Amino acid sequence: MRVFDLHSDLFTDIAFRRSKGEVDVFDRLHYPRLAKGWVDSVICVFWVEPEFRENPQGRFNELFKLVMADLLTSTHAHICISADGFVDARKSGKVNIILGLEGLTFMEDWGKSSIDANVESAFDELHALSIRHAIYAWNENNFLASGTGAYNETIHKGLSGYGKQATAIANRHQWILDASHLDEQSFWDLYHTSDQPIIASHSNARAICDHERNLTDEQMKAIAAKGGVIGLNAHHAFIDNDRPSDDRLIDHAIYMANLVGPEHIGFGFDFLDFLDAHNLGADFDGATKGLERVEKVPALLEKMGQRGFSKEDLEKISFSNAFNFVSKQLKG
Repeated sequence: MRVFDLHSDLFTDIAFRRSKGEVDVFDRLHYPRLAKGWVDSVICVFWVEPEFRENPQGRFNELFKLVMADLLTSTHAHICISADGFVDARKSGKVNIILGLEGLTFMEDWGKSSIDANVESAFDELHALSIRHAIYAWNENNFLASGTGAYNETIHKGLSGYGKQATAIANRHQWILDASHLDEQSFWDLYHTSDQPIIASHSNARAICDHERNLTDEQMKAIAAKGGVIGLNAHHAFIDNDRPSDDRLIDHAIYMANLVGPEHIGFGFDFLDFLDAHNLGADFDGATKGLERVEKVPALLEKMGQRGFSKEDLEKISFSNAFNFVSKQLKG
């Protein structure tokens, strides 16, 4: 079975390791693990860590330079700008990678004469660099949008005028717009402003785990109504407050399938085990029992089958729902 992971932070690990002189990080450390986890395709994000919050634009430039140096010499990384370029990982020995962004604070200081010009120029230049996905904010409120868990909550709630401008430009480029990490006001502003479907790449059901990073029933129904996809998140904090486990994540999957149908569910695992050694400026301690690492994904799929998901449903959730969304959304 093929797996499409809608959200990975592995670029952060690559950047830290490359900055210390390591090479071939994706091929040596990540590809073997992704292959064991049956991961065929993945949206990997450039994320400015809290440790570098004071200089987001400088850190983004550094991240991009370090990561792309690793990917462009990789035997196993296959960068894609549309589904037309996807290859079968099992046959090719490659993983399809869509380049994404998690938090766009860095765009405010892109270097042009105005913020409007910064937004316009940044999207155009990043599109030319093969980026095709965006989450506007990460645990912050910035000049575009307000995020969950924001450290600076006194700034506006919802999408700003610049956020609405960004949405129009992203729609023009047919980027994947991602509502994970947006607070409810920004979620609904994005949903109603975008003329294209959106995804929530790594968010679970709030009815099962009452965390602001998870989605309400109304949010999930809205995403599904426009043909979007919701990615099940393996991070312990969004699964259960007391006993996060693979079985408890399956409870989320069952709830969501009953609510919006299995055709609107995917995976956005958000694994962070490979970041333990790095100073990120934030604490991500904790683990989900039975789903601590990407290598545990095949066992999760087996358990989902035992809990009542058909083979057809599992193929949809693990790969084809996300692939079909990408096929319709990305046009190269």
